[in-house]
Amino acid sequence: MAVNYGGVSEEDINRALKAVAESGDTDDISQPGQLGSALNQWQRPITDFGNEPQWVASRYIGEIDFGRREWARSRDTVDAVMDLLLKDLRARAAAHYKHLRIDSYIRQGSSRDGLKVIKPDEFDTLIEFHIEGLQLSEKRIFKNRKYVPGFCYLQVDQGREVLQNRYPELWQEGVFEEDTQGIIYLSSRMLHQAVFESLIDQSSLAIEEKVVAMACRQNINFHITRRMNPPAVNIRICFDDAANELFMRQGQIRNPSEVVREIDLDIVPAIRLRIDQTTHYNGNPVNAVVHAVCKWKEEDAAKSLEIANQKIVWHINSAGYERYTLDVARTNQKQRYILTALRLLKTYFTKTKTIAKNENRPPPPITTVLKSYHLKQIAFYLILYTCHINPIQIYSAKRALGCLLSLLRTTLQRKRLPHFFYSNSLIQRMFTYYPFQQDALRFDLFRGIPSESLHQAELSYEHHLLNDLGFTQNGDTELQNLVSGFSREIENGEYF
Repeated sequence: MAVNYGGVSEEDINRALKAVAESGDTDDISQPGQLGSALNQWQRPITDFGNEPQWVASRYIGEIDFGRREWARSRDTVDAVMDLLLKDLRARAAAHYKHLRIDSYIRQGSSRDGLKVIKPDEFDTLIEFHIEGLQLSEKRIFKNRKYVPGFCYLQVDQGREVLQNRYPELWQEGVFEEDTQGIIYLSSRMLHQAVFESLIDQSSLAIEEKVVAMACRQNINFHITRRMNPPAVNIRICFDDAANELFMRQGQIRNPSEVVREIDLDIVPAIRLRIDQTTHYNGNPVNAVVHAVCKWKEEDAAKSLEIANQKIVWHINSAGYERYTLDVARTNQKQRYILTALRLLKTYFTKTKTIAKNENRPPPPITTVLKSYHLKQIAFYLILYTCHINPIQIYSAKRALGCLLSLLRTTLQRKRLPHFFYSNSLIQRMFTYYPFQQDALRFDLFRGIPSESLHQAELSYEHHLLNDLGFTQNGDTELQNLVSGFSREIENGEYF
């Protein structure tokens, strides 16, 4: 006998599409004061080259933007799918796991932050959930009696018998892990593997079946598949031109070759820890929502076990602060140059790997060793130094790129990149009252990268990156002071 989970129906699908159609364009910040966690919208990038027109002639850059209609179609498709997915997940969680509640989805990543390049084909979300009645305490992690930032355990403040009786299905799945001293923790690994992967698989299949059932009458091809991409659950949405028309609301694309037919959507389960009501930026409260996200990732086990129990460690997400920083940057011309420079660099990384694959050769090491998140963190430092510590003139995206490249080279030379929000001793110059721990170890974002790989990336910076961009750097005094200050920050303190 089939069980009715209260999942998606054809009526739900039509309702989701209607809601997207009526939502209005959300390319930019719609209301003054809506920043950071208060702004849960996808944002189309703002490109600002300044008083120098687009000057990059390299074949590794080209056009970094995409069309408004293409953006609207991808964004609308993701929102429609997420609305349906959320409804089905809520129903399945309630049916299978007593007291597990799915709250909402929070947009994040480059498509939320206005940093996407080339194609709007990747989106990132947090699925916020909670377990009703579960009492949790955030426990810090220490190494050599010093606090390790960015990670935590979630200790359960209830006993075995209470948990077994109140949450029998979650207990059976191993979500509650008891140590040798009888202390029980919430397992990020089992929540990810045993609960959310299964729920998202089932919900994705249900949505696909319902849409395809509709499509039989409208000749629409639509598929959702899942790929392993921990700590996220990644689904790929595949749809043809007819399905595009179902999801989009802003007309047809003039050039069919520009149509995005596959969208990767990363979904990260997250528990809300708190709202930071203390930190301010330019006198205004940030109100960043702080989440703990499932950190489990098999390939990182050896590194993670140096500081924590891999099965129960959670990552404290800094995305609320990142979103606020980038939203402010979109409103300031100097900082828009920095964001444009960051997107130019991201474009180089993306296109270089594609060209190398097409030419059957390895891409430059710098593009495989470093990730876009590294580049974004360096851009945060550039905003801090040039706008809050020692303001220097940035009159174009080309000037901003020169500064960004100088800081990038510094990280490769020092073989360290301290996390901006966990290990930045100067962060309170930008975010007043930010809860920075003076006695903590420092979180090096390069910690999992072998020294030799960083050395090859440094050589590649000189041999490939600068040459490919046709970029020459001038060692002016302002730039030298910028690099000197950043070097001192990198060398300061003890890393784990």
